[in-house]
Amino acid sequence: MPAQVSGRAFLGLIHIVSEQRGRALMRQVIEASGEVARPVFAEPIRILSWHPYPAYVAFLTAIDQALGKGDGAVCRKLGTEAGKRDLGTVLKVLSVLASPERLIRSCSRVWESYYRDAGHMEAVAWEPANTVLRITDFPEMHPYHCRLMEGWMISTMATIGCIVNGEAMERLCQSRGDPHHEFFCTWHPRR
Repeated sequence: MPAQVSGRAFLGLIHIVSEQRGRALMRQVIEASGEVARPVFAEPIRILSWHPYPAYVAFLTAIDQALGKGDGAVCRKLGTEAGKRDLGTVLKVLSVLASPERLIRSCSRVWESYYRDAGHMEAVAWEPANTVLRITDFPEMHPYHCRLMEGWMISTMATIGCIVNGEAMERLCQSRGDPHHEFFCTWHPRR
C-alpha cells in the first residue's frame, strides 16, 4: 500500500504557516501544491484522516518555495515549530511522564501516529553522547520531509528538557543512495 500521512501532520503545518504568515499566504501555498494535493484540500481535513504521501510532499514543497529558497531550510524550521507544538499538545502526557531516553525509545509509536505504510522508525541508540534514530523501508521519503524531521527531533529534545549539542542532522538518507535514513545528535540534560 502507498505511504500515507495523517491529517494531524497537514493540520499542524497549516496552523503554523497561517499563524506566522497569515491565511492569505496559506491559501496561496495550498493552490501551489497542485493537482496531487487538491483532493486533500477539497474537503475539511480531519486529525485522524489519512492522505497520500505525494500530496504531503507537494504541500511541503509549496511551503518551502513560498517561504524560502526552495532548499529545504524552511521545512527544518517548520519541523522545529511542529515539535514544540506536538509536545505541548498531542504528546504532552508522554513528555511529562517519560525520561528523555524513554521518549527517544518510543519514537516508533510517534512515527506510526503520523505516517502509515511509510517504513518504520526506531531508536538505535539513545545515550546522550550518541542518539540515533533510523527510518527504514521508506525510500520515497522526500528530502524536505527529512529536513522537517531534523527540526522536529531537535525541538522535541529541547521541549523535554535537553540541550542538543552542536549540529544534529540526518547523516544517512535514502535519497542519496544510503540504505536507510539515519538521524544523529548528542545532548545533555538542562541543569
